[in-house]
Amino acid sequence: MSVVKGLETDGSWAAGVPVDSRQGGSIPRRVRAAALLIFLMVVLLVALALQAIHSLGSSSDVLLDTALPVQRQLLEIRDTQGQAEFYRRLAGVLPHSGYERTFRALVQREQQELQELLPIVQNRHPELGSRIMALSKALADYGRAGVQTKDGKAGQAGVDAALADLHASLRKLFTRESEQAAVARTRAVWLLYLLVAVTAALALWIPWRVAVALTRPLAEIRRALEDLGAGRATRLVREGPQEIRDLAASIETMQSRLREEERLRHLFLSQVSHELKTPLASARSGAELMLSERLGKLSQAQREVLEIISRQVQELYLAIQEMLDMHALQAQSLEYAVTDLELATQLQELCGRMQPLLDRRQQKMEIAVDAGLQVRADPKRLLQILSNLVSNAHKYSVSGDTIRVAARAEGAGVRIQVRDHGPGIPEALLGRVFERFFQVSASSNLPRGTGLGLAIARELVLAQHGEIRVRNHPQGGLSAEVWLPAPPPREAQP
Repeated sequence: MSVVKGLETDGSWAAGVPVDSRQGGSIPRRVRAAALLIFLMVVLLVALALQAIHSLGSSSDVLLDTALPVQRQLLEIRDTQGQAEFYRRLAGVLPHSGYERTFRALVQREQQELQELLPIVQNRHPELGSRIMALSKALADYGRAGVQTKDGKAGQAGVDAALADLHASLRKLFTRESEQAAVARTRAVWLLYLLVAVTAALALWIPWRVAVALTRPLAEIRRALEDLGAGRATRLVREGPQEIRDLAASIETMQSRLREEERLRHLFLSQVSHELKTPLASARSGAELMLSERLGKLSQAQREVLEIISRQVQELYLAIQEMLDMHALQAQSLEYAVTDLELATQLQELCGRMQPLLDRRQQKMEIAVDAGLQVRADPKRLLQILSNLVSNAHKYSVSGDTIRVAARAEGAGVRIQVRDHGPGIPEALLGRVFERFFQVSASSNLPRGTGLGLAIARELVLAQHGEIRVRNHPQGGLSAEVWLPAPPPREAQP
């Protein structure tokens, strides 16, 4: 025989349960720190992107405002230079035809155009400015050389060389600024991609952090509150933000107070039960003594009154016992002596115990059980479970009805069925029959109980690793079924 005491596997109000503590900052502080970090990261990326865009804009401005105008002006100067060279040659062939004057005017116009370009490039591009000044000087020498063939050719060669140098500097400027613009554009594009990627990562990271920092601790707190509501001790892990840890500490304080209140309530009920059960036992014994007529013959009226008194005292006694049992179940202080039982013997004892109750309404109990069928349970608690079920069937069955108790092997256990032929229970209420103090509305001539019988039966069955259910039988009436484990096979026992 094994003894299970207090059902301490789920914890008990009698023993304190520690609360683990894991440090974490408060929610506002952590939110501010995360927001500041995210802000600085975004600002840095935006600043780098703006810098790249600014560099791209600067290179584009150089190309548009400097390189292209200079290139266009140089093309015009080259055309003008070709015209000047043409008129210089004509002036050499026809000296007095005015071609020399046209030549000098064209050279002077080239110099003026170069002077207009000089302010654009001199400050920002000194190398290009020096090339323009060299070309202007070469044009001046070219103009002073006149139309003489030898000097003119030398001046033309100087102008061509200066133009070539200016074109080379301009190509270098184009190449440099184009490369810088390409690098800046690539950098800006990648920085924008990175900004989008960081934003997407933050969109995933922030909810995940919220789930880790809040959802999991809140789920633990919800589970703890459910345990408290079910009367079970709980264990909290203080992790996450400061507010969550403060809430966990408050729950632990509430749990300590509930333990103390449970202890005081248990003490109070124990004292009250003793004070009530003692005089009730005396009243019941006195009524039974008088009904036995040892103290004298009773009239019919006296016997009816004494039977009413005895029945009411018995019902009050049972009601007090049910409330004490329910309280003991909630406090997990009941003792269980679990052993292997011959089910036929237990059902015969049940029949003998319940027969006086059934005789009041001329009801019968029919038992159907296979010989040798065994169940592993506490004999006292098993009789209490079945007595509650038979009492419930007796209450809702008509006079002269038969209550059938059947047992059969099922799987690794035994299923016991208690069936009556009463009105049954509305389907909508079947899920509530095991609630404490719940009673199905019945006719006024039926006795009203405490509504604890089925609730107590359920707790006793679950405590012995069994199952219980109630359903309406297809052929009418209510069927209450209990499944309890059977003893292990002989060869499996040590």
